[in-house]
Amino acid sequence: MPGLAQMIDHEQWDEAYAYVRQQQNAIVPEVRAIVSDPRTSGTAMEIAYGFLRKVPTLESATLLAQGLGKGGGRTSVFGLIENPRPEVYPILKAKLQPPKEEENKNLLLTMAQIPVPAEQRIADLKPYVTAKYYQTRIAAAFGLALLDDPGSMELMTRALGAGNRDGKMVPLMIFYQFRAWRTPKFVPVLIPVLNDPMPIRDIGLRRYNADGSESAMTPQELRYLRARDYALNIIVKTLKIDVPFNIEDDVTYCKEQRELVKQKLRDLGYTVTDELHPVTNGV
Repeated sequence: MPGLAQMIDHEQWDEAYAYVRQQQNAIVPEVRAIVSDPRTSGTAMEIAYGFLRKVPTLESATLLAQGLGKGGGRTSVFGLIENPRPEVYPILKAKLQPPKEEENKNLLLTMAQIPVPAEQRIADLKPYVTAKYYQTRIAAAFGLALLDDPGSMELMTRALGAGNRDGKMVPLMIFYQFRAWRTPKFVPVLIPVLNDPMPIRDIGLRRYNADGSESAMTPQELRYLRARDYALNIIVKTLKIDVPFNIEDDVTYCKEQRELVKQKLRDLGYTVTDELHPVTNGV
C-alpha cells in the first residue's frame, strides 16, 4: 500500500482516510516526515496535519502543537482544541514572542483552552492585553474572559464596541470560529450587538455594467452582513433558541426576526434593551 505522502500527492482522499483509520497513531511519523520535507507545499502540509485530527493521541497533539504557526494553519488550532493535552502547553508557550512582537492570535486562544492550571494560563496571557498588535490584545482579553479573570469582561465589551469595522470584526470572528466562547456566560456581552448596524462584510450580488462599472443587485439593507447579524447567529446557536427561520452563515436578518430573538431572550431572563455598546477604540 502506498504511503500517506503519495496518497496526498495523488489526491486519493478515500484511500488516505481509510489508511489513517487503519494505522491510527502509526501515521504520526509519516506526517512528521511530510511536514519536515522542504519540498512539501503549504497546502499538502496543512492536509497532512489535518489527518492528525483523526488520531486523538498525545503524539499527534505534540506534532500539532509543533506545527502551530509553522504550516499547521487552523488545522493545528482546531486539532489541539479537540484533543487538548497539558503536555503540549510548554511547546505552545515556547512559541510566544514578546508582547511587542506576537501577532498570532490563534496561539493565545489555543493556550487559553489547554487544561493546565488557570492561574498559569492567566499569568501567561495577561502581558498580551497591552500587546502591540490589535488582534493579539483581543485574543488575550478573550482568553482571560474564558478563565474568569476580573476585568476581562469589560475588555470584551470594549472590543465589541469598537468604532471601526476591522476592530469589531476580530472579536466577532472569535465567537464565530471557537466554540469555547459560544457559552451562556458570554451572551450578555453580545446582546447589545443585536442593535449594532455596522456593516462588517459586503455580501451583495453585483452586476457588471457595459462601461466596466459595478452596481449592487440587492437592496442596501441586504447588501451587508452587519454586526447585528453575527450577534443573532451566535446567540441563537449558543442558546439553541427555537426560531421560525433558518440560521445560516452569510444571511441578514430583518427587524422582526431580531425583535423575536430579543423577546425570547427576555423570556429566558436576560436583560435586553435597544442600546448599543458605547463606541470605543477597541482594546
